[in-house]
Amino acid sequence: MFQIAVIGAGQLGSRHLQGLAKANFDAEIWVVDPSVDSLKTAQSRYNEVQTESKIVHFVSAFSEIRTSAIDFAIIATGSIYRLQALQSLTDQCVVKYLLLEKILFPSLEQYEIAAELLKRKNIKTWVNCPMRMNDLFKSIKNILTGRFTLSISANSVGLACNGIHYLDYFAYLAGSPNIELSAQLGNMHPSKRPGYVEFEGAIHGKDEKGNLFSLFSINNGPMAINYLIQTEDRQIMIDEMAGECWVKLNGDSEGWKRDRFRVCFQSEMTGIIAETLFSSGVCELTPYAEAMKIHVQFLEQFLQYMQKSSLEKITLCPIT
Repeated sequence: MFQIAVIGAGQLGSRHLQGLAKANFDAEIWVVDPSVDSLKTAQSRYNEVQTESKIVHFVSAFSEIRTSAIDFAIIATGSIYRLQALQSLTDQCVVKYLLLEKILFPSLEQYEIAAELLKRKNIKTWVNCPMRMNDLFKSIKNILTGRFTLSISANSVGLACNGIHYLDYFAYLAGSPNIELSAQLGNMHPSKRPGYVEFEGAIHGKDEKGNLFSLFSINNGPMAINYLIQTEDRQIMIDEMAGECWVKLNGDSEGWKRDRFRVCFQSEMTGIIAETLFSSGVCELTPYAEAMKIHVQFLEQFLQYMQKSSLEKITLCPIT
């Protein structure tokens, strides 16, 4: 029987729990959160899909975990608390595989602290940017030849909260996390999550091969996410909300060809991630070392923006 820990039982953590409940293995799961309300939410959602092959404990402290070894842990807290949760979990238990939510951490120094801890404790770690698992987005990587441009227009999705997904996907397509970024940011405002902030604006990037990235995000009206990928021989347009992908080969007289796709819910993916790790020791998500480089470059843009309006040195940007 596998030992699993879910740290953070809020909206996202409870969806991870649902995914684990549906997975095809026996497990004892420890759900840890100091909030009674969050634990109740997680228990309610687990009850919707619970199976006989899982034993689940809902606890409010790490000291209540009654095993010294965890086969797979998920840390789904807000970014401000993530490093502390990582340290507390690894002080309590030996962890084999780890999945971290994003944004990973709100300050640059925490990335190195976490990297040293994960290396010292030999924990294989991935970051949950799941576009790399989606069949459509994976297939695009296989057909790209030469240099490409990825442009994304997003509405009411949160530049800071969700922009890392698109930058991570650019790095996936490019095959490298080394990206030079610049940003034009504005309208910093409170996030829907208490204690965090959100931004509007644009982020631009370029890698060493000349591939280009641009993300434009505002908070106005219904949610929309539209992609345009351009290469020398084709154009690809994606409307994520509609679940439609359009491809046109340059010089093709037949014009645009349409295909349908869907983005899976987290409750549909977490069980697959765990099953893959237990069977092979790897998964399709972004390894920590690669994700760290992408996150640091991303976070720096927001820290620089905040620094412009402050006389004190800004070291923490509360985005999650």
